[in-house]
Amino acid sequence: MRIVLGVVAVAALMGATSVQAASDGATVTLKAAPAKTRLIQDGAAWVCKDTLCVAGNVKSQPPVRACKRVAGELGEVAAFTFKGQELSAEALAECNASAKAA
Repeated sequence: MRIVLGVVAVAALMGATSVQAASDGATVTLKAAPAKTRLIQDGAAWVCKDTLCVAGNVKSQPPVRACKRVAGELGEVAAFTFKGQELSAEALAECNASAKAA
């Protein structure tokens, strides 16, 4: 199972994404590299490399809520895309109010 997750994460981080991943997954660009490189949040497996984190299949929920939960664990967010929807500057500001202190 870990090997499969590792292969999927590496493929996603290297840009080998599909239309399904874009519509079912999420990406976050953090303002600084997080202390941890893996996170399970709301059933989604997040994998981070430097400031980029990806999750292949995420549960349906409001994108700002998902962003807040990830920011609360990993830190301030520079960009967040959830199920194909990119957050606006206003939504990112709301998200970052929940960010973990660096």
